[in-house]
Amino acid sequence: MRVILVGRDRETLEPLIDQLTREGFEVGLVDNSAGVLSLIKKESLHFLVAEPSLLLDHNLGREVLKRCPLARLVALDARPSLLGLADALAGGLTDYFPRQPEYFDEVVRTIVSESRRVARWRRLLLSGLAPGPGSEAG
Repeated sequence: MRVILVGRDRETLEPLIDQLTREGFEVGLVDNSAGVLSLIKKESLHFLVAEPSLLLDHNLGREVLKRCPLARLVALDARPSLLGLADALAGGLTDYFPRQPEYFDEVVRTIVSESRRVARWRRLLLSGLAPGPGSEAG
């Protein structure tokens, strides 16, 4: 699965890139929203990790979901706050983390967990054994 991180601070993000790579993800780093849009014109992505302002205020999240409707958007906030969390949740984001290395383990756990859930559903759907409506398999 493919994870794209948006940020210019490669030094800060390097531990996260390393952890995701060790977990078997293809990881890319781009500088800005234009880089993301350029990438998704060529290929799909499964996870996008970016500042909440890019995902919400600059409509990057909406553009990504138009082209990759199953992508998971993960907010990584350089200045985390309760108000930022509330805005992220109100904007439809389900994951919000401080952009600090001590939180990267939790970011990786979240992405790994979601990728396993998606893989489980994919296997069920391809095998024809998917549960019927009203059943929960998550």
